[in-house]
Amino acid sequence: MNDEINKKPAGKSSGGSLIRNTIIAFIVAFLVTIFFVMPAEYGKDPTGVGQLLGLMDLGDVDNGIETEESSDEPSRTVVGAYPEFTGEFDYYEPEVLAAPFSVTHDSAFRSDTLTIDLKLGEEVEYKAVMNQGDAIVYSWHVDNGDVYTDFHADPGEEAEGYPEGFFIRYRESESSSGAGSIVAPFAGNHGWYWLNIQDNSIQITLEARGYYESLTEVYRGTQ
Repeated sequence: MNDEINKKPAGKSSGGSLIRNTIIAFIVAFLVTIFFVMPAEYGKDPTGVGQLLGLMDLGDVDNGIETEESSDEPSRTVVGAYPEFTGEFDYYEPEVLAAPFSVTHDSAFRSDTLTIDLKLGEEVEYKAVMNQGDAIVYSWHVDNGDVYTDFHADPGEEAEGYPEGFFIRYRESESSSGAGSIVAPFAGNHGWYWLNIQDNSIQITLEARGYYESLTEVYRGTQ
């Protein structure tokens, strides 16, 4: 009689404990995920506990690693906006469109046509010295094959307000020609780096029109 009494409660207690322990384990795992795993691994903190414990910083480190691994993404492109015209218009007092869309100069624009010879593996850099807001139109072409080009600008050494080695890029390509226009975003050097990637000598013809102080070769070397 005593054996029967002892067996029945023991069986019920064992089954109930298993279910209860499973539920508790599930709840604990859920809470650990919400409070710790999500802030540390995914940068998500629905409760705010991750921020208090500093776990969000771990998520930031992971994000930084992913950014470095995806370094092949293109650089940030800076864009502007053209002025928007309102519906109101005064025929006798129209709006005045000023810089950088309209700039008046006291002198005529410059015009240069340059012939640049590049031997096998040779590289060269030409720069136009421009003031901020000055405009230039250009075109260039290669007589035989493609060339690597990096069209960029820098404010010059020790320019106030710019970090050391600062430059911006207008265009990078491997092609046989290029043409376009720019309005100088800052005073400094604006121009082209060319590298001969052909198995033969090439000749580049550069034409430039606009407002700039000079257009000269500033570097030449061999890779």
